[in-house]
Amino acid sequence: MKKGNTVKSILAVMLCAVLSLAVFSACTKTAEGPARVTIYFLGASVSQDADVIAAANARLGQLGLNITINPIWGDWGAGERMQNVLDTADTSVDIVFTCSWANNYVPNALKGNLLRLDDPKNNLLDKYGEDVKAAIPQFLWDGFKVNAGNGPGIYAVPGYKDYAQLYTWDINNTRLAELGYDINSFNWEGNVIFDPRFEEILAAAKRRYGANFYPLMPEKDNFIRMMTSNDGDMTGLTLIGFPFDPYNPALPRDISVSLIYEDPQIMRVLDKLHEFFQKGYIDPRVALRDDAGPGGAIEAGNYLFNVRVYAHGFEAVASNERGIDARFVPISKPIVSTMPVQGSGFGISIYSKNKEASMQFINAWYTDKELATIMCYGVEGTHYRKNSNGTITINTDTRAFFQTWRNGMGNIFILPPQDVEGPAYFDEFRAYNDAGIGTNFLGFTFDPVKVQNEMAALRNVRDEYISSISTGNVNPRTAVPVFIDRLYANGMQRVLDEINTQLRVFYIGRR
Repeated sequence: MKKGNTVKSILAVMLCAVLSLAVFSACTKTAEGPARVTIYFLGASVSQDADVIAAANARLGQLGLNITINPIWGDWGAGERMQNVLDTADTSVDIVFTCSWANNYVPNALKGNLLRLDDPKNNLLDKYGEDVKAAIPQFLWDGFKVNAGNGPGIYAVPGYKDYAQLYTWDINNTRLAELGYDINSFNWEGNVIFDPRFEEILAAAKRRYGANFYPLMPEKDNFIRMMTSNDGDMTGLTLIGFPFDPYNPALPRDISVSLIYEDPQIMRVLDKLHEFFQKGYIDPRVALRDDAGPGGAIEAGNYLFNVRVYAHGFEAVASNERGIDARFVPISKPIVSTMPVQGSGFGISIYSKNKEASMQFINAWYTDKELATIMCYGVEGTHYRKNSNGTITINTDTRAFFQTWRNGMGNIFILPPQDVEGPAYFDEFRAYNDAGIGTNFLGFTFDPVKVQNEMAALRNVRDEYISSISTGNVNPRTAVPVFIDRLYANGMQRVLDEINTQLRVFYIGRR
């Protein structure tokens, strides 16, 4: 070989080696050690996770990713804490749960707190997210598009879960049967609370189970919304009514929205709740809980009636976990709207120091069944066992120390179903989603930029009143007029005008 050719060959080999090392280092950070990605979850109850983290990290290594995870298992009240992480430019958290009702997705995208994942200047979805792009249905990606400061695009990866939303009564049928009542003898629509037999059941439960048993568990905001067939408030204020027909949720069309507490139907429900509260059927502590829930009474089966946005198949899971015959009876037909479509997602904080590694982790987590199962259910042999029919059986002992909210765990359709759900669970789940009916508001997203000051003031007023009013703790005939006056004094009309202006533009655009 000639000397010149030899030199060229050596240089070529060295160049290839340098380029290969550069690419490898960029992806894996070998020189600096693994990238440590911190991810903030919602709805979890976790006190022991060392073995789960070790298993997840091992699986990431098997997938060729030099990444380790540092999960923060937030409970149901963690939304505000996540919001504070973003608003204070905290660099210690890389990925946050975000949705239409907690650590709100659209406002955070508009404020610049979330990284645009399809930014033409640095498209992380194209670079590292090809698998997750294919795994999530296109309409969910469309539902997550926001015209924010960095241009119209995707600012979080949608959670692939239930997007059809079914309002239901959550009924402890074990206790109902003990009291001598047949669940099938009632029409369980919203008006059932005005049926004299409903109060008869509450009174019978109080007599049988004692003074410290509270048969009705009205979660703040949710109870009155479900009783009156209102979709979730897309401003995040939980003050504005977005009504739908429970028999045909596509109706009414092209309507304006208003303050929900000015609706006579709402006042009728509030009057009845207060009556129930005075008679001792509602636990006064419900109004004091930050997360608006009834506490551990539901999980312990120590209740009779609650309401819930139902997730397909949860009846079997709830019955097993609570040790009762739990029944979820529809209040209306299933709906699809912007709220459930944006009901779960994960965004990368704009302040993250591990943006590329975060996208790589999300891509693997959403598409690798083994990793997803570890993150959601824990370690095989410790937290669950596999069954021959493709299902898993949860170890209830260790479940007490590691319990996630499955619908807040990314792409749930790659997870194995539980034995109580059956092997066809996720096929049935897809059919359940397909049965949802789009409401008048499907596709609408509210842009709060012009009324941000008013929104902040209204949140303060809301927080002062809403827990006690919406759970029956105070007389609505005296409390609600004061509440309404305070809301309008702090900009309610301007917010209503702005949202109705945006709705009119939305209605015109879809014709």
